[in-house]
Amino acid sequence: MKVWILSDYDNRKHQAFRGLIYRYTSGATKDISIEVKSRSNLWRSLFAHLRDSKHNHLPDVLELPLNWTRRFASLGILADLKPYMKSLSDGSYPPEIMAELCRHGSSEIFSIPWWQKSPALYYRRSALEGCCRNPKEELSTWKGFRNVLDRLAESSHFHNHRLLSIPGSSGAVSLGEVLPHIWGRRGGLYSDDFTRATFTRDETSGGIQDWLDLAIDGYIRLFSQDRFENGYMPNKDCVFMLSSRRPMYIGGEMELLPYPGCAKGGGLLLVNNLAVSSSSLFMKDAMSLVSWLSDGMNSGTFADYFGVFPCLASAFSSRLEKEKYSDIFRRIYLSPELLPNFSFYPSAELLLQRLLWRLSLKIAEGSFRQEDLRMELIKAQGEADYLLTMD
Repeated sequence: MKVWILSDYDNRKHQAFRGLIYRYTSGATKDISIEVKSRSNLWRSLFAHLRDSKHNHLPDVLELPLNWTRRFASLGILADLKPYMKSLSDGSYPPEIMAELCRHGSSEIFSIPWWQKSPALYYRRSALEGCCRNPKEELSTWKGFRNVLDRLAESSHFHNHRLLSIPGSSGAVSLGEVLPHIWGRRGGLYSDDFTRATFTRDETSGGIQDWLDLAIDGYIRLFSQDRFENGYMPNKDCVFMLSSRRPMYIGGEMELLPYPGCAKGGGLLLVNNLAVSSSSLFMKDAMSLVSWLSDGMNSGTFADYFGVFPCLASAFSSRLEKEKYSDIFRRIYLSPELLPNFSFYPSAELLLQRLLWRLSLKIAEGSFRQEDLRMELIKAQGEADYLLTMD
């Protein structure tokens, strides 16, 4: 069998996955080959198969974002898992996740939730003394968070220290960084009825501008080495860290709060799923592997390795019991919002990702103008609207 797994900035994910496969095959890993794919490479590979299936074979099992499921199921690439996975119909997964996965009302389910993450704010308590009297209150909103950053930047004590770390970045401002803030502002990429794109709406464009401002004002350094930290071990010189991963050590100097603007819950939840190719020649074996990988013990152990949570409700609850800040994590994962599982939505994400890359280059070069964002959004929104006509 062949498996495609999504790449990750933390190599512990891949180490953990290979360990799982070793256990599953009792050491005979040669029976299962593993290939690591970036999101963009996975996207291209799936469409390459559609163009020429004879020369571009699919794996038997693949990992993909939950909200890619509808797109590739509608193209006939994914197999229906429901007859093979009892957990998909017995209430084993949170209703919010299943509602998005099955939002189209079909009796078929083409992927199974595997692991989840939601961004949070970590801060070093002693570093805020004198600049932030009540972190819980002042850091509950993006405006308050930005005000604290500004006050810290004005203090001579922090001139040789980094104020903000964003682990796992590709160097540019990324979609994964921007979307949680857009959601916190009640923005999005499409209108609620999915009849038009909303890239230029104030809630969306303002959320993007807020993130670009962090780079323009020097709070994050684009395309620098420190943008590639994995976030598992917080940098001792950094005051804040915005991350969807649980650091190895929370406590002592490090404290945890919900993402600014999402203090009452309802933040953005990002979910990765497992699927089986409809063209697999080893369908029964592929289904058995997916069932085993998504089992509570195996998915929980796997998620622990790189600081995320398993999707299975029982495994998620057992992990929370071990967390020092379990109450805050419960609030973070309370009534979450997920990226819509619509066939055209992933394409809109790609448009925004490319837009952010171009603007980040301009910021790094010192040639960015406020007008650049507006023009880029107008162009991307037109392309996104066109996608609606093709759905």
